[in-house]
Amino acid sequence: MIFYFSGTGNSRFVAKGIARTIGQEAVDITTYTRTMERPDFTDTGVYVFVCPSYMSAPARAMTDFVEWAGFPQGVKAYFIVTCAASMGITPRVSSEICDKKGMKFMGAEQIEMPQNYIAHFTTKQVEENIDIIEKAENEIERISGLIRNGEVLECKKIGAVEYSVTKWVRDVYYKDFMKTKKFKATDKCIACGKCTKVCPLSNITIENKRPVWGDKCTHCMACINQCPVDAIEYGKGSVGKPRYKGPEAGKTSEK
Repeated sequence: MIFYFSGTGNSRFVAKGIARTIGQEAVDITTYTRTMERPDFTDTGVYVFVCPSYMSAPARAMTDFVEWAGFPQGVKAYFIVTCAASMGITPRVSSEICDKKGMKFMGAEQIEMPQNYIAHFTTKQVEENIDIIEKAENEIERISGLIRNGEVLECKKIGAVEYSVTKWVRDVYYKDFMKTKKFKATDKCIACGKCTKVCPLSNITIENKRPVWGDKCTHCMACINQCPVDAIEYGKGSVGKPRYKGPEAGKTSEK
C-alpha cells in the first residue's frame, strides 16, 4: 500500500506515480486522520510512505500517522520525501519509527519537486517548474523499479551531531514558528471556501466571508498557493511572489 500526505500536491503526484508503476493504490492519510478512526491494516505486503520534507525530516503529519496506525509486524516500509533541497535526517527518523513499529526499514529517498514554501522562499516560474517535474518523473520510475524488485534504497548514514542539531532545530521550528497569525485574506477574497477544502488538517473555516485559521497548521502552504484569486498572504513574506499551483498544473500564477 502507498500512503501520502500532501499540501500543494507534490507528494500526491509522486505517490500516484509510484502507485501506477508498481500496480498499487495511493491513499491519502487524511482519509483516516480527518475522522480520527485509527486504522488497523492487515496487508502483509510492502508499505510506501510519501510526504514532504519539513525542516529536513518527514512531515510530522506522516510520522504521527505511521506511529498511530496499526501495521502487521515485520512488513517492509519505504519512505519517500519530496523537497526542494535536501531530505536531511529523514533516513534516521524513518528508521527509528520502523524500529518502534516492528517494521522492516527498506530505506529512504528524496525526489526534488518545485518549491512551494512561499512564506519564506521564492517559488519558481513555469519553465523551471516543468523542468523539475520532468526530472522528478524519471526519479519516480527509477525508485518505483527498486521498490517493485524489493531492493533496499541506499541512503546516507546520519551522524549523532547532525541528527541532534537538526532534530532540535526542527522541534523549535514546529513549536515556535509554524504559526498561523501571519496568514490573512485580502480584499480579493471571494469567500469561495477552497482554502477550507485543500487544507489537509481541516484547520481553516469561513467566518463572515473570510477564512479563519486554527492552531493545527503545518505550513504546507496549500491555502495560499491554491487560492483561485491569490487572495491569501503570509505577512509580507509572500507578497508579490508567484503562487505554485501544483505539479498537475505545472505552473505558477503570474504576480
